[in-house]
Amino acid sequence: MKPIRDILLEYWGYSSFRPLQEDIITSVLNGKDTVALLPTGGGKSLCFQLPALAMDGICIVVSPLVALMSDQVNALKERGIKAIKITGGISFNDLNATLDNALYGNYKFLYLSPERLQQEIVQNYIRQMKVNLIAVDEAHCISQWGNDFRPAYKNITILRKLQPVTPFIALTATATTEVLEDTISELQLELPAIFKNSFVRKNLSYQVFEEDDKLYRAEQLLKNNPGSAIVYVRSRKSSVEISDQLNILGISATHYHGGISAKEKSEKLKTWRNGQVSTMVATNAFGMGIDHPDVRFVIHLQIPESIEGYFQEAGRAGRDGAPAVAVLLYNEYDKIYVQKQFVESLPNPSELKKIYRTLNNYFQIPYGEGEFTKHNFNFSEFCSTYSLNPILAYNALNSFDRLGIIQLSQEFGRKSVLQFLVSSEKLLNYFERDMATSIIGKTILRMYGGIFEMPTAINLDLVVAKTGQSIEKVIAILKKMERDQVLELTLQTTDATLTFLLPREDDKTINVVSREVTTLNNKKKAQVNSMLQYIENTETCRSMQLVSYFGETTATKCGVCSVCRPKTTKLSKDEVKEVAKQILALLEGRDLTSREISERLHFSEDNILKVIKLLMDAGRIGITPKNQFYLK
Repeated sequence: MKPIRDILLEYWGYSSFRPLQEDIITSVLNGKDTVALLPTGGGKSLCFQLPALAMDGICIVVSPLVALMSDQVNALKERGIKAIKITGGISFNDLNATLDNALYGNYKFLYLSPERLQQEIVQNYIRQMKVNLIAVDEAHCISQWGNDFRPAYKNITILRKLQPVTPFIALTATATTEVLEDTISELQLELPAIFKNSFVRKNLSYQVFEEDDKLYRAEQLLKNNPGSAIVYVRSRKSSVEISDQLNILGISATHYHGGISAKEKSEKLKTWRNGQVSTMVATNAFGMGIDHPDVRFVIHLQIPESIEGYFQEAGRAGRDGAPAVAVLLYNEYDKIYVQKQFVESLPNPSELKKIYRTLNNYFQIPYGEGEFTKHNFNFSEFCSTYSLNPILAYNALNSFDRLGIIQLSQEFGRKSVLQFLVSSEKLLNYFERDMATSIIGKTILRMYGGIFEMPTAINLDLVVAKTGQSIEKVIAILKKMERDQVLELTLQTTDATLTFLLPREDDKTINVVSREVTTLNNKKKAQVNSMLQYIENTETCRSMQLVSYFGETTATKCGVCSVCRPKTTKLSKDEVKEVAKQILALLEGRDLTSREISERLHFSEDNILKVIKLLMDAGRIGITPKNQFYLK
């Protein structure tokens, strides 16, 4: 076996390991089941990639996100390492070819989602492979206590039967003691070696501020600081609005959310990574797999729903080891809103029964049927049709998904299916009736072979790009051709699909999981309460609060967070006089707000406010109804 440090240098260009990496790799090479609990930026992927290279055979990597798989596969290929992935939406023939390559093509890594493990063809191929390691990324997803619980992760244990002597490595960045124990149990790990690095990030300053004008505070933080930044918001609409406002303020920004196409995501990520724009305004869809080392600021403009989620997102700052800042800005309304959205709107078993029946009626699923049927889903239309509370309905759908009743998936881009029903000669005669129809029809013929013989998935966004026609025009023409019986069309213009995983049994379906529903609801309440306690605790070091949540009790004060560092420097009498003199000079001939005064003076905002109060008490200045100060 080649020495692991030689492999590290050859493929990654490093001469030394990060903390715990070498110990974890050695454990894997010794054939032990292993758990690697490393913070964001701790180098988890190397802990399975390097030992897999050192051993004969292929490593199977179970990963929850397509983006995460794609990033890692591309990174391995760039290093000259043969890696392959199985993603959703590929045909049976392509799936068969991919598995053939993995079995016979001397590949070192096969990446797949946990859902793929349900397929018999995948299982049959894996049984024949010489598998040297099974890596489970984001392993906390298997625990019902984990922040990103996914029922499909329960299927991972099938690999134990298919490859009974192959060691497992489970990797995660966020796991409480409870989640860690549950993960080990669910994965059936045998006396695993557990490696847990400190969650303390010495280069990262955690700051929490109560702010009425959060955008202004974000502007002040971003305006004069080089390096990349991420601003997290809660909604798609907010990501667009805040991005536009930052651009108006002179801060180059773009937005990212779950509703944009894969092409847009790739383009936006590229412009941010190469520095064309400094700030990415994003929902939590901008998450796992985003590896950009020189992020200097991560700013949250709303309160996250859990410390697990916040810690991961904040941890994307300073992954290069240089000083970085994670700032959480909130106001009193945010505290009320997070309770309303994530606690008060949690559906109880009775409400789940009602929404489950409604969902089946919406798709006209007969009693006892519907198992594994897949449907395009328009959430807004669903809520509007039945006058449902959108937050309650959304939380109910997420509960169904987590409990394995349905599978709700995002499918970005319009993936429609089309087959021409007439001969090519009749089709060309049909095209002669209308120029736009001819352009669109002939473009589709050039792009997709076999479209006369079988239903073929077409990308409408690509058709739009090739023809120069609007999406509305393309859809209208395809619908007209369908009415004229020229083609058969399954049109998808929604960005989500819903798959029923169980036959319809109405109340019985929910009764089976009612205890789990209560458990999940109690867990969510506890997570929100822990997040609010973190915000409100202004006595304990921010870093200590966060790492203690994950069971780390030996951390010391960081010295750089908003609790540890002194908020103001006490002014001497002479300094008070100097600040007062400059404030009075500014107010000569014009009225100014405290913010405008602070922007013009080189003293801390807190000290300026204290001197303003002294001047008001002394009767030297007054305040207008518009909150502007003036000389008396």
